[in-house]
Amino acid sequence: MINSLGLSILLLAFFASVSFNGFFRSIAKKNNFLIDIPDKSRKFHFRATPLTGGLGIFFGILISGVLISGLTDANYSLDFSNKGFFENSQFQERPVSKNFEVNEKNYELSLNKTSNEKISVKIKSDGSSFNSDVIDIIPISDNKFKAILPSGDEKIYLVDSGDVIEISSTNEAVDIYSPKNNDNINLDNFTISLYICALFIMIFMVFDDYLSIKAIYRLFFQLFISALMIAMSGEYLSNLGNLFGTGQINLGILSIPFTIFCVVGIMNAFNMIDGLNGICASLALIPIIFVAFLGNFSFGLLIPIGAILGFLAYNLGYLGKKRRVFLGDSGSNMLGFAVAFICIEYSQNINHLSYINPVTALWLVCIPLVDSIAVMFTRAVSGIMPFRPGREHLHHRLLNLGIKPKRILFIFIFSSSFFALVGFTIEYFYPNKEYLSFYTFLILSVSYYLISIKNIKQNV
Repeated sequence: MINSLGLSILLLAFFASVSFNGFFRSIAKKNNFLIDIPDKSRKFHFRATPLTGGLGIFFGILISGVLISGLTDANYSLDFSNKGFFENSQFQERPVSKNFEVNEKNYELSLNKTSNEKISVKIKSDGSSFNSDVIDIIPISDNKFKAILPSGDEKIYLVDSGDVIEISSTNEAVDIYSPKNNDNINLDNFTISLYICALFIMIFMVFDDYLSIKAIYRLFFQLFISALMIAMSGEYLSNLGNLFGTGQINLGILSIPFTIFCVVGIMNAFNMIDGLNGICASLALIPIIFVAFLGNFSFGLLIPIGAILGFLAYNLGYLGKKRRVFLGDSGSNMLGFAVAFICIEYSQNINHLSYINPVTALWLVCIPLVDSIAVMFTRAVSGIMPFRPGREHLHHRLLNLGIKPKRILFIFIFSSSFFALVGFTIEYFYPNKEYLSFYTFLILSVSYYLISIKNIKQNV
């Protein structure tokens, strides 16, 4: 659960986001820059509204991370160190190897699953080795780590002169999350890459919000930024799991192209569903919260959670209806990009001892993904450009039924949370049978399309 430091991080990110959202909103209003003008055909707001929500979220996350790094040596990266909720989640049948250096000596930490319940750990240096059956390893300092045994017992070990020495037990366990004065910035490569790519997205998409760049140029940029993230982080979809019940699906040479295709699809799905206050941000917030829960509320995900909540305070009018801000293309694309790669990182990175099956990630983005595919497919069949603006999405049809926007938002939040729980429940009880989850998802998707196709065609 969230401890006092975690709560402080969450609140810091929240207030940083509120501050930056207010700052960029004022600049936009004062200079008449990045302002969304309402119209009667597609938009539902009644006053000119700044499109600066994405900037507020990004800088809220960035500044929070910088401040946190100066106040604590805690790991606030997205590389989780704690075992998550689903202790029986499937662990890939391949070894994990990590290298670290202590006092100019190189050490190798090897992890390998030996059964459905145990993971074999070996630490090597200069020919010496240490073996134990553990389920988690948590770094404490440069030369100390904590091992959590299958029984639940915790032991702390010291790496000294090539040997691994037990120095304490559970009763003497150290609180590794206590704030300390430390200049060390603990960021992993994935997190740094995500920050940099998010910055590029903000720069390009702000121009799109201001100049309305052609769709083909936006597509090329989305392809480029997805490829850049893969090149920088080394994270991509390489294994889809046992989707059809016929064995593991390894993508091989198709891994990177397929990853780019999926990321671009998710980015556009989040952008297309951003048509009503709170929907896009909430649908991004829910998967991040669920993944954070699996990682025992890692500091790395508490920051964007707080920043998104800060934006929602403006977007939903809690700080005054006249002070609303919208995400804009910059914000919706950034959130879709971040959610996509967080799901990839947590479903593909075998350095995580607790992770989700790839198919479970589909449940996390179920609503924007299924809705956008249904709309685009129907548009394509009708001979209309799939990415053109329109009023065929689920929230539009609910509005046409006379349902109020706040109730629609509640429906989306409840439904998204429910589908995420469905995915995690199937994984929890059937961790090695991904095909059950996949076939259930397919049935849901096809059913939604068949039910809604007539309504969509009427509005195309």
